[in-house]
Amino acid sequence: MSRTARYTLGTRIENHFLDLLEIIYQSYYAPTDKKIEKIVTAINTTDLLKYLLQIAWENKLLKDSPYAELSAKILEIGKMLGGWKNNIAAKISPGKQNSSTK
Repeated sequence: MSRTARYTLGTRIENHFLDLLEIIYQSYYAPTDKKIEKIVTAINTTDLLKYLLQIAWENKLLKDSPYAELSAKILEIGKMLGGWKNNIAAKISPGKQNSSTK
């Protein structure tokens, strides 16, 4: 992979990490009816980060150890976001089973 491609991919990963922080911040302060939408956006961003990191690792731009550490942390963030989303969904409709929480 060319030097330009390496820096382009690295910059995209870095920007998506910053986007994730921004989305989580916005989710925290969003009105209750908008929280789930923002949290789902954050979950999608974590999925995109996992994908971009995998591309970097497969192209030998990222070594095994840093890739494993980052992947584990992103997985943990995804689980936390999923739990947050389920908690908010339960508060919004406590009597009903929401299909988006499954």
